[in-house]
Amino acid sequence: MIENQDKVNYIQIMGNYKNIETEFIERTLHLISQYESILHQYNFEEQYNYTLLVNCLLGLIVLPKEKTISYLPKEFLGKELKKQMGINMSSFNSDIKDLKDLIIKLRNCIAHFDITFESKDEDEFLIDQIVFKDKELGEDYVVASFIPSELLSFIRYYSFWLISVIREHQK
Repeated sequence: MIENQDKVNYIQIMGNYKNIETEFIERTLHLISQYESILHQYNFEEQYNYTLLVNCLLGLIVLPKEKTISYLPKEFLGKELKKQMGINMSSFNSDIKDLKDLIIKLRNCIAHFDITFESKDEDEFLIDQIVFKDKELGEDYVVASFIPSELLSFIRYYSFWLISVIREHQK
């Protein structure tokens, strides 16, 4: 049991949120960066970077979407935007025309855990692709298929964009 003084110290260390809409996203991104900085300390079998990333999607896409749906961009998902996001080999369903629709559909996939991890070589059991499906739109409806490094790039791009838009709307 935590004593009162210990509880005060614990709260001061953790810090409360001044602006939960942006700080939760920022702290989630920091969590990913902190893990990346210590990842090399673990044997390959003990590295859970994609597990952490998928867990963090709750804090980067699901939770913020609930408060910031009106801020989401209707920016066309063309080659230029994909390039800015670091997307070269990953793909989005051709039905999805803008970033807002993509985020909403990804949110549904994440919230319903309609995510699969695919490996090209079952013997090595590496994650080569992370696939987001929306079974409400059909059993085989693929919203997006990311190679792991591009999912991280996409998440960072989107999160930094969202933080700046939220701050702009709060002025």
